[in-house]
Amino acid sequence: MAAARRDRARRTKDLKAGRPARISSADASTHVYKLQETGLSAADIAEISGVAVTLIRRLLRPEGQRPARIHRATADAILGIPLTSVFRRDHLLPGLVGADRAATSLQDLAERGWPTSFLAGELNISTHSIAAIRSRERHRITLDLDRKIGQLAALLFASQPADHGIAAHRSRRARTAALQRAPLVRPRKPDMAHQPEATS
Repeated sequence: MAAARRDRARRTKDLKAGRPARISSADASTHVYKLQETGLSAADIAEISGVAVTLIRRLLRPEGQRPARIHRATADAILGIPLTSVFRRDHLLPGLVGADRAATSLQDLAERGWPTSFLAGELNISTHSIAAIRSRERHRITLDLDRKIGQLAALLFASQPADHGIAAHRSRRARTAALQRAPLVRPRKPDMAHQPEATS
């Protein structure tokens, strides 16, 4: 439900800005074909992008049989997968890892006032990918991206947004949104109130 609300909010924002919520699938389809040529399966592409594998397979169909238009956020997620340095034809390198640690780091950074757009630029991925990892919609990411997020977090935790030219109002907006989001994306801790009491 939270993901659906965020998706509706993104579409509303795009419409207000004059950008259609749905765009041509041509670029995403071409990119999926190129990714497949590197040795990735439809399931691999779906796992990395967070897009449903059924849609990835539909984008691999011949022109006229695939969807003509897809959501802008879906296209961004697919186009955000790099063709070089991470992948090799015979298998995926350096592999996939759980995204929990990266999700926690991204949420911690947001709570400290680091805007999503700034993080996306530093990591060279889309803001949609940042949001998907942070909200734990994406369960696995490439080891390369996991390392980049860890390195960036270590660097930024030692500084302040203002040190990087980020305006105070942007930091406040990022922090407020992060704190509102926290109950939805933070791993739940055991409820100690329901733990059995020790008996002598």
